Amino acid sequence: MAAPPADHDGKAGRIYLEAGHRVVAETVRARIFYEGDPEKREAVDVKADDFDGVSFYVSVSPEEKNLMRVALQVPCFKAIKDAVGEGYFAELFGLFACCSLEAPMPGFSLTVLVNLDALPASESEKEDLVSKLSTLKREVVGAPLWVCFRALLTGSKPPRSYYVVPYRPAETMYVVPSDDLVVVVYTVSFDDHVERAIANSFLQEIVISRRQSRDLASAPTVNFSQEPPHELKTIPGLTIRQPSRDKCVGAPAETPPDKVPEKFVGYLSLAISKRIVESGRLEKAVTLTEGYRSFLMYHVQATKSQLHARIRRRAANWLQVLNRAMPEKLNVEKKTIKGRTFNRAGAAVVAANKLGS
Repeated sequence: MAAPPADHDGKAGRIYLEAGHRVVAETVRARIFYEGDPEKREAVDVKADDFDGVSFYVSVSPEEKNLMRVALQVPCFKAIKDAVGEGYFAELFGLFACCSLEAPMPGFSLTVLVNLDALPASESEKEDLVSKLSTLKREVVGAPLWVCFRALLTGSKPPRSYYVVPYRPAETMYVVPSDDLVVVVYTVSFDDHVERAIANSFLQEIVISRRQSRDLASAPTVNFSQEPPHELKTIPGLTIRQPSRDKCVGAPAETPPDKVPEKFVGYLSLAISKRIVESGRLEKAVTLTEGYRSFLMYHVQATKSQLHARIRRRAANWLQVLNRAMPEKLNVEKKTIKGRTFNRAGAAVVAANKLGS
C-alpha cells in the first residue's frame, strides 16, 4: 500500500497522507544521489502498490546501470489520456533533461526513463526530480485537476467542459470547470456495511462542520447527497456513471435479503474557488483533492480498527469481572504448608461446632 502518514496537524487527530509513495521516493533518491563509482551502481527491482489499484515498478538492469526506469500502472489511464491528451504527458518531465517517456513496459501504463549520467547538478533540482517521480500517481490521476486548476488560476478556459475519471471499479471522479469555480464530484462506495456506515457519518459531519465552523470559512464548499448534484445534471451529453448498487458484505446473518445495505454511500462534491489555488497553493490543492478518497478510506479503516480494539478491550474487562465474581468451590481438598491434606468443608463444620459449644 501507500506510504504511511507523515503529517499531523495537531487538531482533532487529523492525519494527512504523504503526497508521494515513500518506498518509491527512497528507492529513487538512493540512485539519484549516488556519488560513488558509476561502474559500481547496483541493479534495482522494486515493486510497490498504492491506493486505487495503482502500482509502481522501479528497475535498473545489470546491463544498463546508468538507466533507471520508473513505471506506473493506473487502471483508468486510457480515460485520463483521452481526456487530457498526449501533450500533457509529453510535458510532464519537460523541465528535466535527464528524463524522457518511452514505450510502456508490459503491464504498465506509463514508463519514465531516467539517465543517471545526465542528472541535474544542484541538490534542489535532484530533490524536485525525486518528488516528481514519487508523486507520479498524483500527476496522472490528478491530470484533469492540474488542467482545470491552472485554467482557474490564469483565468483561461479549459479544453473540455467536464472530465470523467473512473479511478476505482465502482467509483468515479467528475471534474466540472466554470469561470470562477471548479466543482469536483466523487461517487463513494464501500464493500463492507460497517465501513459504509462510518463513511456516511464522516461525510455528513464534514458538511455540517464546513457550515458551522468559522475556521473553515475559507475552505471549499462541501455537499453530500444520495442524488447526483446539480453540476452533473445540467451538463448536456454527460452520462452519469451509475454507482454500484450491489449489496454490502459483512451484514449480520439474520438480516433479511431486502434489508442488506447497498455499497453506494453517496455523491460528495467540492467547490474549488480561485483563492484556494492562488498564492502558491496550486500543488497542495491538487494533492489534497486527488487524494481525498484515499484520505477518507484511511480514516474509515482507522476508525474501524479503533472500534474493534475498544470492543476487544471492553470484552476483556467484562471477562475479568466475571472471573472475579465466580464463587470459590467448596468441598475441595487442600494441603497445608507441611503437606497435610484436609477437607475445607470438614474444617468449616468443626469450626462451627466449636462456636456452638
